[in-house]
Amino acid sequence: MMAESSSRSKRVFLFMLVFAHFSTLTLAEDGLVANGDFETAPLNGFPSEAISDGPTEIPSWITKGRVELVSSGDKVSGGMILIVPRGLKAVRLGNDAEISQELTVDKGSTYAVTFSAARTCAQLESLNVSVPPASQTVDLQTLYNVQGWDPYSISFEAEEDKVPLIFRNTGMEDDPECGPIIDDIAIKKLVAPDKPKDNAVVNSGFEFGPWMFQNVSLGVLLPTNLDEETSPLPGWMVESIRAVRYIDSNHYAVPEGKRAVELVSGKEGIISQMVETKPDKLYSLTFSLGHARDKCKEPLAVMAFAGDQAQNFHYTTDSNSTFQVVSVNFTAKAERTRIAFYSVYYNTRTDDMSSLCGPVVDDVRVWFSRSSTNEVRAVLGLGLAFWVYLMVLV
Repeated sequence: MMAESSSRSKRVFLFMLVFAHFSTLTLAEDGLVANGDFETAPLNGFPSEAISDGPTEIPSWITKGRVELVSSGDKVSGGMILIVPRGLKAVRLGNDAEISQELTVDKGSTYAVTFSAARTCAQLESLNVSVPPASQTVDLQTLYNVQGWDPYSISFEAEEDKVPLIFRNTGMEDDPECGPIIDDIAIKKLVAPDKPKDNAVVNSGFEFGPWMFQNVSLGVLLPTNLDEETSPLPGWMVESIRAVRYIDSNHYAVPEGKRAVELVSGKEGIISQMVETKPDKLYSLTFSLGHARDKCKEPLAVMAFAGDQAQNFHYTTDSNSTFQVVSVNFTAKAERTRIAFYSVYYNTRTDDMSSLCGPVVDDVRVWFSRSSTNEVRAVLGLGLAFWVYLMVLV
């Protein structure tokens, strides 16, 4: 009896250990990571001054190097006013400084990290975001709007159940008060879209994408990403040196659904996808071309590529609609065909003449061309007529 009781006690103890272990493995939920907006006060309270020579404690984050909690309206020695993207607090990274946080994720899944960033006094500031071994450096040189900050998104595939999310300033500026400011760090688990039966384009309406804050009207910038398998915009690549803007219907005019892409960087902002095709078959690429209603100065035009075909389309203003449907016919040469889009012009908003904007692309489709279908019907019709003719002769 005592041996049986001891065995039962061991099983209960092991069960409790396993339960305690798994209870700590709470998967990261979509939205802000722990203290992702840096509004949680340290144990000793927020520093009374933005600039401090000592180490800065930031709840839920591990810091390395000169990391500073800054407040909206703080000034650096040169008199420049610091910009906090949202709320009252943000973090500034000095030379070779970094912050990191461990995330519990679903191994093998793809995640998108959304964050807001602004530069301070250096023109060539950049920010390295990594979830090892994945790493990407985001160039902060281009200001896409007059507010001085932009939301960005990068992606990674989780190789372990627990991964470190690291933000690092790789710059070495002479002025120690320079360095990028980051805020509003969020994560979202990406779901692979189903492949439609009548469309070769994956995520054709851009409905699957990174986390977007509902009360932020700037969209999310998608920087260079050449891996279609691990992209914050599943199925799509950003081939160029500049970013494109992921927009929502809460703040922009979107042709279809709730999401779309605005091409804001002229020829330097290209989105593309390799779609499945059958060689020597005739296809039609169709898409919606629109105006985001963000006071973007016209003319607006898109250069569309489908295989060896390229054609530009100008947006035509229509009082009844903010978009129009256009198409390109092409003959597939291989089992995969590249489709791509970029803005013909470098556009800015009419109200400030500085914020970058451009044409909107949405509802992208690649399917067998109707003319190809008509050719098949014509051949079948001729064959039927021939057999009728033979029967009459007989």
